[in-house]
Amino acid sequence: MLLLRHTLLVSLLSAATASAADFKKDIQPILEKNCYECHSLKTGKKKAGFVFDDLETFKLDIADNDVAQIRPGKPAESHFLEIMVNDGKNHMPPKDQLSTTDIKKITEWITEGASFVSGAPKMAPVVAKKSLPPIMSWTNTEGKTIKAGFVRLDGDNVVLRMPLNASELAYPLAKLSEASQKLARDCAAP
Repeated sequence: MLLLRHTLLVSLLSAATASAADFKKDIQPILEKNCYECHSLKTGKKKAGFVFDDLETFKLDIADNDVAQIRPGKPAESHFLEIMVNDGKNHMPPKDQLSTTDIKKITEWITEGASFVSGAPKMAPVVAKKSLPPIMSWTNTEGKTIKAGFVRLDGDNVVLRMPLNASELAYPLAKLSEASQKLARDCAAP
């Protein structure tokens, strides 16, 4: 199983390198479809102060500091991405879940520097302090989904690593759907 996870991680990294995320082609359509209704000049709505169709305004949310919504090269420290993958009350978009493909594109875009310019130089990869597990979808018995990496089974709990801050969360295995329980057991198998 460890070899399978390593192979999956290598293929995801290779795919990310082979097809760099382009803001106009890849990211802007995702934002337009899922975010502009509440966060655009076009609709006149700037909920929570965010505007994604005015790049000069959107650019103000991108910086390498602790208050920025998007930290170039650091998707795990970008609140913008966290609210798209969490299952909490501040989840965005509020009534839907982005596809795994869309989340992957946004993650790649942030990893590569969160630039609006096509063909902009890519940021040097940020080296993780420790190896992080690949992000997977986990569904609970109520049908809610969370994106997190598998760490281990610990008694009656599955320990998941949250993508934003790499914190670990112990979640009762019995509260996961049958498919997610199977996924946890498969990941734990030697």
